[in-house]
Amino acid sequence: MCDSQDSKFNILYSGIVKFPPLPLTVLDTETTGFVPKVHQVMEFASMQVKDGVIVDTYEQLFSVREDIPPHIQVLTRILPEMISGKSTFEEKREEVSGHIGSDTLLVGQNLAFDIGMLKGEGIDMTDRPWIDTSLLAALVFPEFHSYSLQYMSAKLKLNHAPAHRALGDVRATLELLGAIWERLLELDADQLKFAKNIMSRSSEGYRMLFDALPDGGGKGATWITPLTRKHDEKEAHSLTLTKPPVGTVQLYEEGLHPGVLQEVINGCSEDASTTHWIAVKNLDHAVRRLNLPANTSVIYPPYQLLNPEAKDNLLTQEHLTADEALLCLKLTWFNPRTREDFAIHGNEKDVWNGKLTCTDTSDAYVSQFNTKAAVYLLDHRQLLSFLADPSHAAHGALKEGAHIIIDDASMLEDTATKAFGHMVSVDSLRAAASGNDALTGLTDLLTIWIEKIRGNEDLHFVTKADEERAETKGLRAQVGDMLASNDLTDKTREQLTELAALLEPVLLKDNIVWTEQRINGSLFLHAAPEYIDILLKTHLYDRYSTTLIVPRGCTETLAEVVPKATKVMSTIDPRRQPCPVTVTFPEDVRVADWLKNPPTGKTIVLASSKRMIEQFYIDHAEALEARGITLICQGLSGGQGRMQAEFTAAEGTAIWIMTPWMYEGTELPEQSADRLIIESMPFDFPGHPVFGRRKDHHRNGFEDYALPRLECRMFRLLRTFCKQRKDGGEVMILDPRLRQKAYGRRMQQYLSQFVEDVEAPAAKDGRSGQMKMF
Repeated sequence: MCDSQDSKFNILYSGIVKFPPLPLTVLDTETTGFVPKVHQVMEFASMQVKDGVIVDTYEQLFSVREDIPPHIQVLTRILPEMISGKSTFEEKREEVSGHIGSDTLLVGQNLAFDIGMLKGEGIDMTDRPWIDTSLLAALVFPEFHSYSLQYMSAKLKLNHAPAHRALGDVRATLELLGAIWERLLELDADQLKFAKNIMSRSSEGYRMLFDALPDGGGKGATWITPLTRKHDEKEAHSLTLTKPPVGTVQLYEEGLHPGVLQEVINGCSEDASTTHWIAVKNLDHAVRRLNLPANTSVIYPPYQLLNPEAKDNLLTQEHLTADEALLCLKLTWFNPRTREDFAIHGNEKDVWNGKLTCTDTSDAYVSQFNTKAAVYLLDHRQLLSFLADPSHAAHGALKEGAHIIIDDASMLEDTATKAFGHMVSVDSLRAAASGNDALTGLTDLLTIWIEKIRGNEDLHFVTKADEERAETKGLRAQVGDMLASNDLTDKTREQLTELAALLEPVLLKDNIVWTEQRINGSLFLHAAPEYIDILLKTHLYDRYSTTLIVPRGCTETLAEVVPKATKVMSTIDPRRQPCPVTVTFPEDVRVADWLKNPPTGKTIVLASSKRMIEQFYIDHAEALEARGITLICQGLSGGQGRMQAEFTAAEGTAIWIMTPWMYEGTELPEQSADRLIIESMPFDFPGHPVFGRRKDHHRNGFEDYALPRLECRMFRLLRTFCKQRKDGGEVMILDPRLRQKAYGRRMQQYLSQFVEDVEAPAAKDGRSGQMKMF
């Protein structure tokens, strides 16, 4: 039960690593799943520390009533035969409680999960003081790109043995706490005084930790420094786009070269004849990647921009949750302007969304439009949102003669769907309700209403019958009463206004309305207009000179973006700028076989589904690890930020398996990947509410809607790889339908538009063709 490394650990770290002078219990669980009472704890480990010395180490496996899912076996390395015949948790409950202790500060990595799982097993510690090392690390290690224990163990050289098991996690967490404590000891007197004041209003565990810091402080925390954005200065050409007349949509057809947007911005900044509003799909990615001329102004959307008034309100709040308190420290020490200027971790994002962001009328947001510039850079969704609102402050800067350029316009349907639609997150509304009993009650009522109308469906279409329920009418009335209150913050009023719109029966006439429960249990209420092209014509094409930057060869397939009656002028980028990528179509290669003996280098594999990713992980993770190969899998290796950080930092051969939809949003440095493997052509999910409705607009929904969207997605995947690939990077497309189906040959023909010296894959004779793409 006590590990032999116990004494070695004490000898090694006694006098070297400093720990808080508090009685501590560091704990971790390994479980069969993620839902308390439904899933079970199959391993528990803990260490007690008193006076800086480990006084107790405990580790125990338990038998469970259910089979251990295969992917959990691989994640934890706990096999059925290892727990066969072991005591159940219930039989060991008192023993576990004794090792946790009754008078210690609980410590853990993402500890709320472990506390929830232990409560499901009959040990209720919800009233005990506790701290989460992942949240504290996000405060004191702002330079890190991930706050997973695995990533931080590698960065800080923590003892994380045995790997994959509860005791290894406990050891690493204890060392991480020591590293956190040492950084907190650097706080100078003023920083320390402020931190103690904030934590005195927060939960007991964090108050205890900060009260334990010695008065007087240290020499000053050098890690408290605003984040700076670094750009590689590169020579870039200028691209001048002709300004089309209002009412005529110019389609600028681009190739795979990733530098087109930079060239467009350079060209627009040199054009004094008009102002240019350039909308991009992901503003944060663009700002980090681009070199912006001096006369370019970035317009951040309200949800990414900190509202200084909301910050002041939070800092003076009488009682703070742990997430709120840690955010108060970050907001003061790092002085962020946008969400990208500092690390937000865990449930802090709900506090940000629920309490801290700007609204369309916030001074911090509106003041952005007072800056005079030749080029305004913003995102699709923000632009479309205020085009539909004539009272929006942007119209003081957006003159009728402006030229609007939309980059990555193959995504315009999806971003317009969000911009012209409505959405409410129950988690964000609950975070806004902290400290407001009336709003908390309303949030509870909304949760009950969603649960009642959706039944057991993860995705439920709201119907006329749902809108006519007595419960719906009652909820609608309570939202109206709440909006009549004068003591709401601007952000809360904005969220409630969205909710009121979603509950209006008239919304069902021209919109698709549905509820959604995600895998983590989060609830959402959505609405999307059925016809996007008409809204784009009304608010954009008929009012402003508009250029859409689109993939070459897709101008005939934008039916949901450009109405058929709209005048269109097309311009094809004639240049063949160097961005060579070799694309092959091997006939007999499967990802499962390829993973048995992957080549050296870094590979991104796009799998057809999360289920397929899980199976790859089950079948290959242990064998690859034994060979020193890093395997990162979506859904099993943490969030997107963690996976990006670990893939970038991995040494030697590394493989990252994800879905195509996640890959479109990845942001990796240049020269990051050697190859891209596309297992299957990434068609839209046919059961998605918006896709399912819009494909019915077409005579042949598959050929006229599904295939064009697939072509645009394939273009975006290849261009993303062009931004990230190493010299000589290659793409392998393994889908046999490229040869077997008529639409597969259509896809080959589409890809050939970007190709020189094409040797397309044969339809029947089995040859593996290849293309060199530019």
